[in-house]
Amino acid sequence: MSAVDQKKKRELSAVRETVESIWVAIVLAFVLRAFLIEAFVIPTGSMAPRLMGEHWQLNCPACGFDYAYGLPRQLQNRRRQDTTDAQSAVCPNCTFSYPFMQRTDYPRGGDRVLVMKYLYNFREPAVGDVVVFRNPQNNRDNYIKRLVGVPGETLEIVHGDIFYHTGDENWKIRRKSTDAQNAMWQVVFDNDYQPDMSKFQARRHDRTPARWRARSDAWDLTGQDGRKFSFAGSDQVQPIFLDAHREYFLPRYGYNNPMADRDKVDIDSDVCSDLKLSCVWAPGDNSTLTMELSGMGYTFKVELTTAGKAALLCDAPDGIENNFQQLTEVDIEPVSPGEKRRVSLENVDYRVVVRIDGTEVLASTDEQYYPDVNAIKARLAAAYDNHLPTPQARISAAGGPCELTHVKVYRDAYYTCPRHLDSIPLRDNPLGDYARALGTSSRQAGWATTGNPITLRKFEDSSLDEFFVLGDNSPQSRDGRVWTEAAPTLKLWDGDEPLYQFGTMPRYNMIGKAFFVYWPAGYHVPGLPGLPIIPNFGRMRMIR
Repeated sequence: MSAVDQKKKRELSAVRETVESIWVAIVLAFVLRAFLIEAFVIPTGSMAPRLMGEHWQLNCPACGFDYAYGLPRQLQNRRRQDTTDAQSAVCPNCTFSYPFMQRTDYPRGGDRVLVMKYLYNFREPAVGDVVVFRNPQNNRDNYIKRLVGVPGETLEIVHGDIFYHTGDENWKIRRKSTDAQNAMWQVVFDNDYQPDMSKFQARRHDRTPARWRARSDAWDLTGQDGRKFSFAGSDQVQPIFLDAHREYFLPRYGYNNPMADRDKVDIDSDVCSDLKLSCVWAPGDNSTLTMELSGMGYTFKVELTTAGKAALLCDAPDGIENNFQQLTEVDIEPVSPGEKRRVSLENVDYRVVVRIDGTEVLASTDEQYYPDVNAIKARLAAAYDNHLPTPQARISAAGGPCELTHVKVYRDAYYTCPRHLDSIPLRDNPLGDYARALGTSSRQAGWATTGNPITLRKFEDSSLDEFFVLGDNSPQSRDGRVWTEAAPTLKLWDGDEPLYQFGTMPRYNMIGKAFFVYWPAGYHVPGLPGLPIIPNFGRMRMIR
């Protein structure tokens, strides 16, 4: 065989191998899609701000805080600019309303996620999983929510938290994993983003931005344009406190239209007291730092000394003010002058945690601090006449000097309780037939809400098992709390007996577990503003 023929043979072989490789890749892609992993796009903001649908990415003109603002449903998928809708946004950090007719970028597309489709063939769905499933209301749309209840449990949402029991009537609180909790913190006020008061004064703004204030001149709060707090030292304990109005602690989201959230939040009782206070502490010699969080009648504080002591204390609602009792203490690594420590105090899901540089060093026990569901309900009932107190955050110092930077306050996600189901009457079509047959009223309380618990059934045929799902962006999420329609393709009846239970997602509708955002909400191609097709690679992340 000549050299020319050998060269042609090698070229043909290379082409054949390339074509075969392409076909193998295509086949593998289809196999992966059919059996293992499939990609889905997030259609709405029900899981925002962790997972976002179509949205604008805004920068607050008053404080510089970046936040996402969801595209109204009527504009979704149009891929066009509309400044008159973006101007209704409100900054979650300083509550400044987005300026009327301020230019906004074109809306970005929704996050795209990867879903493990057959994971639940090998293990049971776990509480806290972010799952994709077919919407039981029509069986055509794919929804993504957080799994909060599994078969055999009775669930009830009380004051933003989820409580459950398994038949023994002993209500337990549903706590989140550390990873999920870290993903679900919402900003209350980040002191690194100082609001420009002239912006508020020029607009005659009706809201007052949050500010840290001192009770004595031992503190200088003006360093780095208000971003650094300096304590000169004092023999007496000297506090500073966050001056923030009630609006900051309500379950409203910068992602949502503020008027839509206002209709779904009770200003008297829906005040979130699950909070996190953090800062970077740079002490001098013999310095003591105290951090405090108050809510629902409790005040918790941590005392830290440079000598290497940490103590957690609690003032319980017993009618005696400043009656602090020590819960626990521990030796920590001493802090030398010039060293810095990131310190946080968290009160979330009826557990108080102190972290230093991300490591848990102190925590309350269930014997020391655990919810009484009936007592909480009684307080909520009384809130209609005398609203729940606004939570407080405070930092104190004593002894030697110190400096504080990166002072931040966060709140937990808060599940709201619709007082009745979807106020839109059941549509006169097959999706409403099941509700009409059962006599379901759209005026009754939402499923699993306070006073209307739901029991998730477990069947001999496990495909019928019932699960309960909620969206992290509770005011906007159309989740199990408000489902009033049922697709005719569901297994609705067992003979003449109703089988499907409203509010639940049956196992046979489960698609899989969402685990990775592979294509975060995209940027636009220059010259093609309606196509957000360039992914924000820095936002690729695991889903918690």
